[in-house]
Parts: sequence; C-alpha cells; structure tokens
Amino acid sequence: MVVRAKQDFVDRFEGAIREIGFGAFNARQAAVLVFDANRYSDTEAEAAALLDARERTRAARFQFPSDRTTYTVAHAAWRVVIGFCLGMPAKKVPLSFTPEGQPRLYGYALSTSLSHSRSMVAIAVCTAETIGVDIEAVPLKVNLQELMPTFCTPQEMTAIGELPSYDHAHELLRLWTRKEALLKAFGVGLLTDPAKTPAPCHEMLWPPEGCGHYPACHVRNIETGELWLGALATPGVVNDMVLHTL
Repeated sequence: MVVRAKQDFVDRFEGAIREIGFGAFNARQAAVLVFDANRYSDTEAEAAALLDARERTRAARFQFPSDRTTYTVAHAAWRVVIGFCLGMPAKKVPLSFTPEGQPRLYGYALSTSLSHSRSMVAIAVCTAETIGVDIEAVPLKVNLQELMPTFCTPQEMTAIGELPSYDHAHELLRLWTRKEALLKAFGVGLLTDPAKTPAPCHEMLWPPEGCGHYPACHVRNIETGELWLGALATPGVVNDMVLHTL
C-alpha cells in the first residue's frame, strides 16, 4: 500500500505541474513554482517516503503538525519538480547539500532553491550556476520594523524611513525577501549578516567576502497581489522569470 500511495502523490503532483506547463524554460530563464502545501496534506505520509533520512529527521522535530506537513510536502514536491526537469523518478533525484545548506545536483546542469512560509511553498530552477528563492506568507508573525537594525544596511534604513509610514511594512518585507533569496544564491543563507549585504532590485551584486566562487547575481521581487510575497536571485545570464502557480 505504501509504495502505491507514494506513486499516487508523484503522479498527482507531476500531473499538476505538467498541466500548467512547468519546466518549459530556456537558458536565460528561471522557472518558479508557487503552491499551497495544504492542497496535498492528505498525502503527507506518502510524500514522506520521498524524503531522505536527514529530511525525515528534521520533519519529525516540528512541534506543530501544520509545520511538519508543509515541510514534508514541500521537500517531496521539490524532488518531483527536479525529477520532472531531469527526466528521472523523484526517488532517484541526486539532491545533496553543501555544509552551508546550499542544494546541489552534482553532475547536472540545473540549480534549484526551495522556500516555504506557513503553508506557502516556492520552488525555483534554472540552468545557471546558482539560484535563490524566498517566499513569505503575509501578514508576517514578526514586526520587521523592530528588526530593521539586524537586517538593513544604514542606507536601507534611511531609504525606508523616507517613505510614507503606511509603506514601511510592505517595503521592509520586499527587502527581507530579496535578502533571503540573494544570500541563498550566494550559498550562505543567513549564516552571513544580512545587515552587511545590500539587496537593491535589478542590480548586479557581488557575493559577500568568503563566497568569491559564486557569480554576481541580481534579485527581483515576486508579487501577485495574493497573500504571499517572494523574491528570486539569479546570475546575470538569467534575465527572465516564468512564474507558475497551482
């Protein structure tokens, strides 16, 4: 029964992304998939069979069942998406991670990134050297204005302060997602102080000290007017994005 149910999850998710045309991107494009993990909560047990031992251990540590469900479905779907792009079964996807947590597909010309917030999930792929994606469900559970000194450069704090007060929260969230996506693309995530890494839109930005082997990247926000906001960071060769939602 478990093997059959697992295949049902793969067939269901792969069928959904095939129906919306996911995977049809060229060398200058990144493909981004956004979906609500709650749509697949009924297949959590079967989705868990696609996770590796490290992922299953982490999933078991979540205090709240909803967080465990999102994590499990997101990581299982990630493997389905990669397998779909590479033309291989999800269970055989050679997904590994650097010591800093950067996902790697050694031997394949595909880069990928995953993010989830509450039940929202974002998966990004491209054929360039690296990619970073971030998604945040809104409204946030934290007050970013109180956290500004921890993730904004002095210039960014000044720029936000010059905006009308009613724009502060939205612009801070846009900035936060850009920082997360950019630092993921540079392979360090929040191991590097975000307050020392500026993240303006659409400018070529060099990686922080110690990440010199990564290419310069640019970062853009992903906004649809729905209850989430995201950002995507890619090398300069990738100048277009194809967004798919389920």
